[in-house]
Amino acid sequence: MELLDYLQWRNDVPLSISPFNEVDNVIFSYLSYIDFRDLKEDWNGFFDLRDLFRDFCEKHSLEEIETTGEFTERAPLLLKEMMEGERFSATKVGYYAEDFDKDKVKQFAALVFLLPDGRNYISFRGTDKTITGWKEDFLMSCQSETAGAKEAVEYFNKIAPVLEGELILGGHSKGGNFAMYAAAFCEAEYKERIVQVYNNDGPGFREEVIQTPEFQEILPKISTIAPQSSIIGQLLSNPAKQHVIHSTAKGILQHDAMTWEAEKDALVSSELDELSEYTKTTLGSWLESMDDETRESLCNTAFSLIESTKSETFIEFSGNLMKNMETIWKEMGKLPEEKKKEIMNALSNLMESSKKAAVSQIKSGGQTVISQLQSSGQALLSQVQTGGHAAISQVMGKTKEEGGKV
Repeated sequence: MELLDYLQWRNDVPLSISPFNEVDNVIFSYLSYIDFRDLKEDWNGFFDLRDLFRDFCEKHSLEEIETTGEFTERAPLLLKEMMEGERFSATKVGYYAEDFDKDKVKQFAALVFLLPDGRNYISFRGTDKTITGWKEDFLMSCQSETAGAKEAVEYFNKIAPVLEGELILGGHSKGGNFAMYAAAFCEAEYKERIVQVYNNDGPGFREEVIQTPEFQEILPKISTIAPQSSIIGQLLSNPAKQHVIHSTAKGILQHDAMTWEAEKDALVSSELDELSEYTKTTLGSWLESMDDETRESLCNTAFSLIESTKSETFIEFSGNLMKNMETIWKEMGKLPEEKKKEIMNALSNLMESSKKAAVSQIKSGGQTVISQLQSSGQALLSQVQTGGHAAISQVMGKTKEEGGKV
C-alpha cells in the first residue's frame, strides 16, 4: 500500500498504541510542500492543524488537486486523510517560515508539527518548481554550505528554544539535506534534544562536510530512506545508515514519495537496482572530472541560459518548450568562446562517464540497466503526454531532484 492507503488503514490507531514510525516521517516531510504561507499572518506559536486544513480548503480545491495534482502538489491529500482519523487529527502546526531569494540563490521553507505524543517534527521543504531552487541544488556539488543550508541552521537555532519535548528533524529531497545539515551544525544544547533525523531520498554532502566533528556527532541519529532506483538520494557523500525501500513507480519517478510502499508500520524493503548504481557512478565520475571552479562556472552559465527565457519555474519553461529552447540556442551563440568550450567539454565528459559506467555494469553481469533506462523514459514520456508538466521539471531540474527531485 502507498502512503494514502497507509493513512486509511492506520488512521484510527493513536501514537500511544502504535508509536511514530518511518512511514509517518515520510508523510510529515511531504506536508512541508503545502503552501501554508497565507493561512496565518503571524506563525509564532502552534495552531490546530484541523482549523488550518479547513482554511486551506477554502482557498484551494482538493478535487482539482486529486485529479490534476502531481508529485508534491498532492501533499494536501495526505493532510485530508490525516484529519479523518484519531492518529494525527490532534496535531498542531506552527513556526512556518519561507525565504526565497533569487540573487542569493536561496529557496527555503520549514515548519514544526507538534505531534499528539508531545514530540516535535521539524519539516524542511525540498526543491520546489522554481529555477532558483534547482540552481541551489546544483551548487551543492561545489559549495560546502548553500544559502538554504545556512538558513536551515539559523531557523532551527531560532525555534528550538521555544519548543518543548523531543525533536525530530526530517525532509524530502533537498529538505532531507537541510534537516541533516541543521542537526549537525546547530547549537550544541539543541543537538542533545534531537532523537532522530530523517533524510528521505535527499542528496548528501561534500566530503569536507562529512568529516567535520559536528556531522560525525549527529551521524548515528540519521536515517536515510531511498527507493530502489534512487538517483537524488545517491548524489554526493552520505555515510548514514540507509533503508532502501520499494516504490510502485519507475526510474526517476520513484522520487515521488507518494509512490513508496508501506506494510504495517514500516516501508517495504528493497535493494538499490542497476539504474541507481549506474546513475550514481556516471554522475560521480562526471563531477570528479571537474574542479569546484569549473562546476560553479558551468552551473552559472547553464542557469543564465535558462533564465534568459524569462521563465521563473520549470513549469513555465516546459509550457513553451520549443520557443524557450530556441532562445537558449541563440543565447549560447552569444557566449564567449571559453564558455562554449566549457559546456561542450562538460557534455563530452558526461557522455564518456555514462559510457564507462554502462560498460562496467555489463562486464560485471548487469544486463538490465538499458531496459530500466528505457522503461523510466517511457514512464516519464507518458506523464508528459497526459499533461504531466511536473515530470518535465523533475527531469530538467534533477538530472543533476535530484531531478534528479531533489
